[in-house]
Amino acid sequence: MAATVQIHEMTATNSGTDKTSDTVRFRANDTTDVDTNNRLQIPSGADIFSFTKQLRFYFSVGPSLEIANLRAYSDGGGFGTGIAVDYDLHTGGTFQTQTDADIAGTDWFGTTTGAAADLDTISTGPHTSTGYKGDVLRLQMGVSSSASPGSLTPEEATFAYDET
Repeated sequence: MAATVQIHEMTATNSGTDKTSDTVRFRANDTTDVDTNNRLQIPSGADIFSFTKQLRFYFSVGPSLEIANLRAYSDGGGFGTGIAVDYDLHTGGTFQTQTDADIAGTDWFGTTTGAAADLDTISTGPHTSTGYKGDVLRLQMGVSSSASPGSLTPEEATFAYDET
């Protein structure tokens, strides 16, 4: 039987909300809600940052054999001038306190099919059971005064793995 793999947005209680085919919204508050409340505003001065979003693989049904090579990547697009999304990894599944302070990560849109973020640096697998697996992908949006007003077009993130 094939595994059932989900992507969870992690919360402060280290429990996750299934976002497998859903939306993760960068916000000015710490919640997994997807609505238009607590939007990020274009600053008149220094850059502002969203609260971090932490995503992790969750296996609700374990694989028949094994899963390895957990990874994630962007579509290589971006939101345009004045808006950046950075990422960092917390290996071994360590949840970090949500923050709206700059995480000073790596450009998320620099990750692509050929240059994915490695989500099993410490928890390398092969994974054969249920539960949370791999490293936590932490994302954060930054907005500068040079950003244009208006709604952004959604971008896609891909989470991939090898199942044998």
